[in-house]
Amino acid sequence: MDLIYQERGHRLTCFEQPLLSPANLSSYGEVIHQAGAPLVNCWGFVDGTVRPICRPGQHQRILYNGHKRVHSIKFQSVVTPNGLIANLSGPCEGKKHDSGMLRESGLLTSLEEHSFSSTGDILCIYGDPAYPLRPHLQAPFKAAVRLTEEQLAFNRAMSTARVNVEWVFGGIVNFFKF
Repeated sequence: MDLIYQERGHRLTCFEQPLLSPANLSSYGEVIHQAGAPLVNCWGFVDGTVRPICRPGQHQRILYNGHKRVHSIKFQSVVTPNGLIANLSGPCEGKKHDSGMLRESGLLTSLEEHSFSSTGDILCIYGDPAYPLRPHLQAPFKAAVRLTEEQLAFNRAMSTARVNVEWVFGGIVNFFKF
């Protein structure tokens, strides 16, 4: 990693500003909002992905993902609207829940320290219902009893906006297929 950073680290800056500076995070939030997302302070999307593997000879239970019914490893990433993977953690064992990966990654702590606009306003990322609701991490309304039309519209709009996370994972998988 050090070699990659030394050789290509300059690509992580844009117009003399780091790509994850408060000004750029705010800019990402504006782009996401202009694309139809109701949140004005959301600069990226978090999601986990399951990558199937061959059935291992040992530790099958740890690597088995019961939801997808495959042996796997999992990764979690935060993606910005320009397709940049702003944070990547993993691999984790296939049975690990997204909220467990979130806890182990330290992402929430990092967001609490750095995810603010230039004026000090809280900026957030958005995840699926598997993620907990926090000031820096938003998620869809959950149907405890019955969602209102406004809540359903919010969930639809944010779901449409967060599709880019899936596209990034899909692009990476297709790029490295052999």
